[in-house]
Amino acid sequence: MKKVVGKILLLIGGFLCVVCTLCTPLAFTGDDNTFGERIILLFLFLGMAAFNGLICWLGFRLQAGKRTNTGNKATGAAEKQKTSGKWMTSQLPALYLQSEKKSDRDDYLERLTSLGFTERDAKKMFDFEADIIRKFPKQYLLDSKFTNMWFFSLKQPFFQQYPKTKEDILKERFLTVSELCKIIDEAEWHFWNSHEKALPDGVWSEICAWRLKGPGAEFAIRYFKMIEEVTGIPEESLAKLSSEQGKHLCQYKWR
Repeated sequence: MKKVVGKILLLIGGFLCVVCTLCTPLAFTGDDNTFGERIILLFLFLGMAAFNGLICWLGFRLQAGKRTNTGNKATGAAEKQKTSGKWMTSQLPALYLQSEKKSDRDDYLERLTSLGFTERDAKKMFDFEADIIRKFPKQYLLDSKFTNMWFFSLKQPFFQQYPKTKEDILKERFLTVSELCKIIDEAEWHFWNSHEKALPDGVWSEICAWRLKGPGAEFAIRYFKMIEEVTGIPEESLAKLSSEQGKHLCQYKWR
């Protein structure tokens, strides 16, 4: 509505400007006009010019206002996406447990439903990962640079304390989905890029045990089956979530 009114005001203002432009020379050059009449006409035309300027200004403001509001909304949405996009999915329950901000939980649920999760399954997945984080507090999940962190330092094995075997990890439900995907993805990278380095005992064997194209992927399948049994979430949905974590790593870690 404002846009229509703005256009009308601009048309009226433009029309009046044209009229003033055409009539002003005639008014001031006519032989029949006395000096006093010309002064009156001068003030009359100045008033009309000011009125025209006001109409045009209002028209431009209404037009620009709508574009500005739309731009602000788009900018705000883009900024929100930019800010939240740096977090891996499993970080959001950790952030929620720390600050209890509803927006973190809503962001998590929105991400999963966009992947095809039902709202019910998305809530179950959130609760599942939140329970893991309550049981095994992991401060690194609260770090905005978590995506770019390295689990494998190459100085010592990552899994040093219980649970450190895959069977114990499975039994304790120790890993969130983002952690699992990140470990496997990183191990695959090290397998191809760190194999010529002199590594301490246990480091290389751990990398081989967790690489994507091998035992790591096999364990991930077992882990997702466990999640399906516990939560009832279809394995197809979990596979989509896993794939999304891989895309996130490609975009933010490996680019």
